[in-house]
Amino acid sequence: MGFDDDSFLDDYEIQELIERFENQLENDRLSYFDVDELNIMIDYYIQQDDIEKINILADMAMKYHSESPVIYNIMAKKYLSVQDARNALKYLKEEDNNTEDPDYHVNLGYCYGLLDRHKESITAYKKAIKLLGDNEGVVDIYGSIGTEYMILRDYENALYYLKKGLNDNIDYSEQYMQIMNCYFYLDRGFESVDFLKGEIDKNPHSIHAWMSLGNCYLRLHLLEKAIEQYEFALAIDQHYEKAYINIATINNELDKYQDTIDIVEEAFRNNVKKPILYCLYGEAHAKTGMKLEAINNFKKALELDENIAEAYAGLGFIFCEDENHKSAVKFLKKAHELAPFNTDYLFVLVEENNKLGKYKTSVKYLKEIEELYPYDVNLYIAFMEVYILQDDIDKAVKYIEKGLERLGRQASLLYRLAFINFINEEEQLGLMNLEEALELDTDGLQEFIDFDPVYILNNDNIVNLINEYKNKKSNN
Repeated sequence: MGFDDDSFLDDYEIQELIERFENQLENDRLSYFDVDELNIMIDYYIQQDDIEKINILADMAMKYHSESPVIYNIMAKKYLSVQDARNALKYLKEEDNNTEDPDYHVNLGYCYGLLDRHKESITAYKKAIKLLGDNEGVVDIYGSIGTEYMILRDYENALYYLKKGLNDNIDYSEQYMQIMNCYFYLDRGFESVDFLKGEIDKNPHSIHAWMSLGNCYLRLHLLEKAIEQYEFALAIDQHYEKAYINIATINNELDKYQDTIDIVEEAFRNNVKKPILYCLYGEAHAKTGMKLEAINNFKKALELDENIAEAYAGLGFIFCEDENHKSAVKFLKKAHELAPFNTDYLFVLVEENNKLGKYKTSVKYLKEIEELYPYDVNLYIAFMEVYILQDDIDKAVKYIEKGLERLGRQASLLYRLAFINFINEEEQLGLMNLEEALELDTDGLQEFIDFDPVYILNNDNIVNLINEYKNKKSNN
């Protein structure tokens, strides 16, 4: 939306213009500015996201320059600054607009994008590029075109324009993320590695490039390689908090808790003390048996940010381990309130409420999960368990069957359905479901046996069927 027109004013002159305007505002004595000056100042305040000053300038433009064609562009920018595309379009469609002004087409492109008219947006942006020629403002527009192609899922064209749009005027990390997304949507994730390595070759001191390469390896599930890239970012800037957070998160994911402790302590030595780092530090201490140290770190996180869900969850998990179910529920409920889409918290809340015998509450939480992620197989297992605990076998079966209907034939669900069949003395049905489960995945067999080893291993029909599939697997 708009671009820097160096042919009118240079950066120093623009700053002088802004200072003059703000001095007048401070003294409550606004005076005349010509229409081009007002237009340029609006562009400046759009970049600052200062809606109040945009409105003041637009009002001044309407007061002093209502007959100028530039007023339509100014009013369009006013509405576009709050993403009111419909009102903006009314001004952009006025006949007196200067359609040879590239700024007009940039605003039109942004407006069409907001209205989900993405092909028209691309056409407008391309017209702006044609009118601008070699002006440096073209680079920003390439990025906008790339974004519109992404929305249209034309990832090849998106890649082309996003790469052409790489420049210092906008956040490199955002640009790299968009380019990386294109590669992954095209199922060419490893090509994004080569692209980012090329960016690093051009600028080895680019933290954004190193971090993006780390994120790329993360998406490729190459966690150790991801850590290496984040460490390079830290070598450039030892205060770069995102790198510490990503490294600690991955180490906890890999159960490398001492490595987490070491990297967080390095962050603290460099005066990087973020609430999430205290949470990751606390988690690592909890996993290595140092519960008091863990609790202290979760409390420190809350001192820095009383609304950090991870800290409440961390405390809740510790109380779970200590079998203090009421306290666990108290902290996990708070974590859920702060992060309502995190199903990890919800599943643990279900388990804790089951232990307290609060089955209606468990079902309420499971229905929340169903609304969010109805294709999670664990949801149907959890529904089955809560109804088994209430001796409501019919509802337990109902939810297993619902899961099979929604997700297809899942071995984990079929093993459970087979076990219920055997308990209900429906042996032939149980053998049929067990056979299908074994056909899909014999790795789930031990869990099936663990449901009731004495009953299962003393049933000759079940044992014979299991042995048949074990022999089949060993022969393959």
